[in-house]
Amino acid sequence: MWEHRLKKICGAVCLAALALLLSGCAGTELENKTFPLAVIIAQEEGRHTVCYLAQQLSEVANERADGGNMTAADASGSTYYETHQSFEKNNRCRLDMTHTKAVIFQKGFLESPEFPVFLDTVRSENTYARNTLVYISDSSMEEMAELNNTLEVPLGSYLEQMTENEQEVNEQAFVTLGALLNEQANASRTLLIPVLKENRGLPEIQSYEVLQGFEAKGRVGVKEAQIYYLLAGQMKQMDVFLDQREQVRLRKLKCRREFYMENGKVTQRLILTADAQRITGNAKQERIETMLRNRIEETCRSELAERGVDLTDSSRWLAMCAPEVYAEYGRKVREYWGELEVEGEVLVRGEDAG
Repeated sequence: MWEHRLKKICGAVCLAALALLLSGCAGTELENKTFPLAVIIAQEEGRHTVCYLAQQLSEVANERADGGNMTAADASGSTYYETHQSFEKNNRCRLDMTHTKAVIFQKGFLESPEFPVFLDTVRSENTYARNTLVYISDSSMEEMAELNNTLEVPLGSYLEQMTENEQEVNEQAFVTLGALLNEQANASRTLLIPVLKENRGLPEIQSYEVLQGFEAKGRVGVKEAQIYYLLAGQMKQMDVFLDQREQVRLRKLKCRREFYMENGKVTQRLILTADAQRITGNAKQERIETMLRNRIEETCRSELAERGVDLTDSSRWLAMCAPEVYAEYGRKVREYWGELEVEGEVLVRGEDAG
C-alpha cells in the first residue's frame, strides 16, 4: 500500500515539474492542453466518433477530483488519427493522453477493420501509456459520458480504482493497451476484455469479450472468466458455493501444467492446488475437489468444442513447459487450439475442508 502511495506522490511531483517546463515559451502552454482520463471510441458506417472525458486544468494535479470538474467533448473523422487531429484543430488545444486511465471501445469495434489501425496509430504516435486499461462498452457513448458527470470521481479514475480494489483478481489480470499491442504482433494468446454496462448509475462488468489469436471470438460470462483467471494464476482468492449451505473460500491458488502429445493430439493436464477455509457448512475435501475439477473441465471443454476458445490460455506456456509441443505447434497456434484437450486435477489443503 505504501509503495503504491509513493508512486502516486512521485507522479504528482513529476506532473508539477512538467507543468513548470511547459509554462515556458519553448513548449505548449499548460492551459492549451486537454487531459482526458478516459477515451470512448466508436466506429459506425465508416466514421469514427471519439468522446474525450477530459479533466479541467485546475484539477490536473488531482486525478481523483470530483467528477463534476470534468468535460466531455466529441470529435469525428474517417480514421482515429483524423479524429484526434480534428479535435485539436476545432478546440485549439493539444490532447495529452499521458494521464488517460482507460480506453473504452464501443460494442463491435474489435470486429471492425479499424481496430488494428487504431493500434497501429497508438504504436506509431506513442501517445498513450502502455498500462492504460482497456474496456468494451454495451452502454451508449452518451450514457458513459453521463456516468462521468455523476460518479464521485471521474470515470477513468473510477475504473482504475475498480482494478486496485478488486478482491479476487490481481491488477495484472486486466487487459491494457500494451497487452493488445503485444497480441497484435504475436497473435498467440487468449485475452478477456471486460464489458461495461451502466447499471443504476454505476459502470458494471457484466461479461467479457474474448480476443484469441487477435481475433474476436464472442463473449463469456463472469463464471467462465473466473475459471480463466483461476488457471492463469491471477486469483487472490475464490469463493466456492457447493450448495445453499456449503461455502468455502480458497486461497494460495496455484496452477501447474503438464502436456502430453500423442497422434497429433495435445492433452493439457491442469493441477490446481489451494488452501481452503470453511465459511458455512462443513464441506469435505473430496467434495470440493470433485466439484471444482468438474467445473474446470466442463467449462474449458465446452468453450473449446463450441467456439475453439482456449480459456486456459495454454499456448503461452508451451515454450517453458512443453518444448516438444512448442516445436510442433509454436508457429501454428491455430492448429494447436484445434488439437487441444483438457484434463483437471484439484488438490485442496486445510483443516476446515475436512
